[in-house]
Amino acid sequence: MNIASDLKQQTSIRLSNISKKFGSTWIFKNVSIEFEAGKKYAITGPNGSGKSTLLKIIAGIVTPHEGKIEVYNNKLSLSPDEIFKKISFCSPYMELPEELTLTELLTFHTNIRPISIQNNQLINELEIEPDKEIRNYSSGMKQRLKLALAFYTQSSILLLDEPASTLDEHWMSWYLKTVQAVSAGKILIISSNMAAEYAFCNNILNILNYKK
Repeated sequence: MNIASDLKQQTSIRLSNISKKFGSTWIFKNVSIEFEAGKKYAITGPNGSGKSTLLKIIAGIVTPHEGKIEVYNNKLSLSPDEIFKKISFCSPYMELPEELTLTELLTFHTNIRPISIQNNQLINELEIEPDKEIRNYSSGMKQRLKLALAFYTQSSILLLDEPASTLDEHWMSWYLKTVQAVSAGKILIISSNMAAEYAFCNNILNILNYKK
């Protein structure tokens, strides 16, 4: 299935009373919202408020203590394996296989998840030496590589946690231009406390509204 036909299936995400605690402290309670295809959302709040945790729950990385998350295509509920194939996720805390070069990583990645751009085009766009090991990248280079993999992986759900961290002014402009182009028709959810990262989003979920 190509990306165009996939997006026509109108993916949606429904959170019902999602709650999470660390130890005995609830970080948020009863988050209920439906995310719809073609819309851009931001989860906001100060550092440590739980916004990144909520994004990881949506991505299936973290399990909530209470509540239910469901993902649908044309109102048909999807299995966990089907959900995985529809999500692209990027976080500054994600690890990259540092012993690989960019060329090797792209070969490995595209064997698992197709991307919507030619490898050589992506290499040129990132302005990174293709045979340089990732362990030798700067933090900014690693972040834009993570973003590019999330941007161009064929998916209908794009989840970005603090996407512009470590990006300089030039690459911030690249991020803003590219994220709006690649997210057309998708569900885009950005977790951030920096307005510049999500100013184009017209649906804001402030995590502080879900404190106990």
